[in-house]
Amino acid sequence: MWKDDLQDENVELKVETILNPSEDPEKVKKCLLNVANGCTPVVTDGRVEATCKGLMSLHYIRVGVRSRSSVGVLRRLLEWNRKGNVTWFYLNKQAAYGGVISFAEHYEESPLGPIRVTVTSNDLDKIIGWLLLGKE
Repeated sequence: MWKDDLQDENVELKVETILNPSEDPEKVKKCLLNVANGCTPVVTDGRVEATCKGLMSLHYIRVGVRSRSSVGVLRRLLEWNRKGNVTWFYLNKQAAYGGVISFAEHYEESPLGPIRVTVTSNDLDKIIGWLLLGKE
């Protein structure tokens, strides 16, 4: 499957995490920026979140998965958490700050609270295929 086969407007990415009292909001924003390409994180009610549209919003995750050989882990998480045209997974917040894509299967695995990544698309199977297979 080629990138040209996918409709950018059919992909929405939401990344969100809690903002602990001990955390610097700018550093937590950086975590989200290192995960979601082209999103603008905002702080609201003890949370930091960002929503963006387009296939390239998933670029950093896609590259990170391939460089760390984590395709199998991501595939399993995407399948477990899928409901219709929505799926989600957790990323380790501390790893994301350093620009590393590291999956957390459970909320408790990330000491400062994980980043929840939610992907919504009417073509979710195609988006998942692109994310996992890595064809340009």
